[in-house]
Amino acid sequence: MTLGPLLLAVTLLTSIGELPPDFRLHPETHGGAGGGAARGERAALRYYPVIMIPDDGRDHRDWQGAHPGNAPGPDVSVYRHLESAGFQPIELWMLDPADPGRQWTSIEEATDDLKFFIASVMHYTGADRVQILAHGAGAVLARLTLLKYNIAHWVASEVYIGFPAAVAYPGRAGERALRGFPNAWVAAAGSPLLREVLLHGNVPALHSPLKGRRERTRTLTIHGGNGPPGLRGTHHATLSGLDRDGLRCAPATARLAAPFLKQKARPYDPAEDRDGDGFRGAAFGGPDTDDTDPSIYPGAPEIRGDGIDQDGNGRDLDPEGGRDGEIPLSLRIRRCCGADLPSAGCCRPLRGGLATGRRRSCSA
Repeated sequence: MTLGPLLLAVTLLTSIGELPPDFRLHPETHGGAGGGAARGERAALRYYPVIMIPDDGRDHRDWQGAHPGNAPGPDVSVYRHLESAGFQPIELWMLDPADPGRQWTSIEEATDDLKFFIASVMHYTGADRVQILAHGAGAVLARLTLLKYNIAHWVASEVYIGFPAAVAYPGRAGERALRGFPNAWVAAAGSPLLREVLLHGNVPALHSPLKGRRERTRTLTIHGGNGPPGLRGTHHATLSGLDRDGLRCAPATARLAAPFLKQKARPYDPAEDRDGDGFRGAAFGGPDTDDTDPSIYPGAPEIRGDGIDQDGNGRDLDPEGGRDGEIPLSLRIRRCCGADLPSAGCCRPLRGGLATGRRRSCSA
């Protein structure tokens, strides 16, 4: 099964610094690396796939030992540490949010980039969810994406290294901006964006359309000795004596992250994907909120204002416009009906749907 307009074939790639030759990448995604040699490896899937997100201005090579800072010892490859801990190549992915050596072109595009990369990895591996391992500003990008698109239920666990301290050195924000990294201002300590992402020190509980209730993602934060206290609702560890990059590459960080990320997954089973769209149905614990309709799956194109949740995040695109405008389906119903609750004959339920996320359309 292919994802139609969602995905675009990439050039054949062959090394660990590239993606598998049969992996299909969304056209808005810059690229990445990892993922094994072929899709057939997913039959032996053991753990939810890990997506590694580098700091702003960096790429996947950071996870393979580039820019190790003051990390001790010769073995500074996070990728290799995870392999040694038992992860298979198809369970290890690295996103490049921008071209090598460049910052994100915009936060809006970078969050789109990550959202579709997550959906593509889920489809390729057959996994119900992924996991996030992010460093510095990459952690801000990850948290923004989950908040913006309400897709925390696509993520089993997240590990944030140096978040938010590593992107919030007050004395270095101006220096980095002048050296060609203007996003340093955006993610500097006290910036409006960072305050919104942190939500007053909490990992927010987001509504899961799969379970019909608010849930927090299982989260581990790792900071250096000068980092802030851990966010409420998270596991937290502090490692002293390491600089910004050393914290990412230190074997001690890998020894904390690897066991936290070893969350067992079930290999894809076509019998649990009734509509054949490549995603396990919600009735079997998967992310597909309507397993009778192959046009509804994680990452599917949304049709603006139709009252249908095509991509399974419990929301529809706002009919009033705006590239990123998304509104809960319950609000879409209220706008249609012009009342606090749907009135008789105003909104009619469509087929399928889950508990609180039932899809509706409005009568003419």
